[in-house]
Parts: sequence; C-alpha cells; structure tokens
Amino acid sequence: ILYNVPISGLTGITSITQNIGKMSNKGIEVTLGGDIFKTKDFTWSLDVNLGHNKNKLTDIYKTRNADGSYTAKPLIVGDGAGIAGSANRVIQIGLPVDTYYMKEWAGVNPADGKPTWYTVTRDAQGNELSRTTTSDYSKATDEKLDKASPDLFGGITTYLKYKNFDLNAVFGYSLGGKVYNYSRQEYDADGTYTDRNQMVLMEGWSRWQKPGDIATHPVARYNNQDKGNLVSSRYIESNDFFRMRSLALGYNFDLKKYKIKNLRAFISGENLFVLTKYSGVDPEIPVSESDGSVLFTAGPSVYPMTRKFMFGINVSF
Repeated sequence: ILYNVPISGLTGITSITQNIGKMSNKGIEVTLGGDIFKTKDFTWSLDVNLGHNKNKLTDIYKTRNADGSYTAKPLIVGDGAGIAGSANRVIQIGLPVDTYYMKEWAGVNPADGKPTWYTVTRDAQGNELSRTTTSDYSKATDEKLDKASPDLFGGITTYLKYKNFDLNAVFGYSLGGKVYNYSRQEYDADGTYTDRNQMVLMEGWSRWQKPGDIATHPVARYNNQDKGNLVSSRYIESNDFFRMRSLALGYNFDLKKYKIKNLRAFISGENLFVLTKYSGVDPEIPVSESDGSVLFTAGPSVYPMTRKFMFGINVSF
C-alpha cells in the first residue's frame, strides 16, 4: 500500500511515498465464447466475460504508544477535495482499501425539511450501541460505509456475418460499485451557492415543501446554511452501468479480378449509449491523469467518454 507519509518540513518537502502495509487481492475471471449459429452464408458468435475481485488490507505499519508498545491504527485518506470538503476513505486491517469513511446521511426531517445525519454510539470493541439522527452536522459521527469497487464487471462481444456484410458490437458492464459525486455536492446543494444553478431533480427525487412531506431533498433556500451539502453518504451513488462501447458495420467487396484481395468499407461508432441510474455525466470511475490510479470520486472537472463516429475503407492487395 503506497501512502504519502508526512515528514518534517525542515527537509524541504512535506511528505514521502512509502509502502505502509500489505493487501490481499483475490478474484476470478470467467470467459465463455463460441458460435451460436453457423451456416454457409450466416454466422453469429458470442463472447461473454465476467470478473470479480475482492481486496482486503492484511497489515499496516504500526505507531508507537507512550508505553513502548505498537498499535496498528487505521488511516483516513482524502480523495481530492470538493467545494464542501473531501470525501475520505479508511485504510484499516480487515477492510477493503476503498471503503468510504464519512458521515452517514439519514434523510430529510419531514417536520421542518432540514437535512439529518446519524449519530452512532459504539462500545470499546466498535459494536453499535445506539443510533439517533441529528440536524447538527458537527454532532454526526463518521462511519465506515460502502466500498467503491464493483462486485461484478466484464464485457460482451457479438459478431454477425451474412454473406459480405459483417456486424460487430462490444458492450461493457459493471455492478455493485459506488462513486462519490462531487458534482452533485456542488450543484445539488439546496441553494447553498447563489452563483450556481441547481440540478434538475431526477425521477424519484422530491423536494421538501411543507411539514409532513417525505422527500429526498431538504428545503431549498437562497444562500442555504443548513449544511446539507457537506460531505456525507448523501452523495455516494451506485455507478452500475451497461454501455455499448462500440458498433461496427462493414461490407466486403469481391474485387479479385482487379488484383485486389479485399476491399472493406465500414462505418462505426463508439460509446453510443449507456444505461445507468447514476446522476452524473458518466458512471465509469475515472482514472487519474497524473499517475494512472483509479479514483473513487467524480467531480465537475471529469469529462465523460466521447461519442465517436467513423467511416473507413480497408484495402488489401
């Protein structure tokens, strides 16, 4: 586990990257493929890929206590920073390394439309003793919540050929993953920021308007100070998706009498559609442009995958 460990500023730098622990990664990948139907003029083949991966922290560097003993203490790691704070993860033995750690959203108070969070009391062993709700963000407790990585992921490829025509389609999917949506934290903020337009409520969302309303969103006020948009599980969303990654249609011309082995004209498209309930611009967790690492948050600066259309000709002599 690589981590930027803080050091004295007298050295000229504030941190160094160190290996601070060990992680177990276990997974399985299954691929099935073959011809579904095949004749002289028609062929249909299908390939399906399914993957599952599970990670767990098995060891972490220990800190020295006053009595000389050593304890493996959890680390709280921030993943970037939004306009209203940083979404954190907890690195703790026995947990996935992508476990979110923040205040747990409890919903909207039907009586006054204010946001609420959970305050959890635990014993020395970490067992939950009681759970109450509060409208005071400072009194809510930070909790270990969902992991970011998906439970299942993979792809589907299908190929059809009829005489000189061919069609190839590639799909991708992901199930069980989570992402912290910084964009919502900024633009779905109940009127907190007077210089930013609010998101249009999606299907199934509702805004509190009068006492007794059972709503997904707190009351909206100009320059709202209820702190409903501060970091919490309110903005952790499922990023399940099914995406058409590419589709290509081609035709092969028989031009052997002109000493051309093959001439194929094709038209293709990439990222033609995606099915998801994620409220952001793209459900796929992005990759850091600086070091290639997987991110666990998506913000306003993250661009979606582009949609492309292409036409081409392949010639073989």
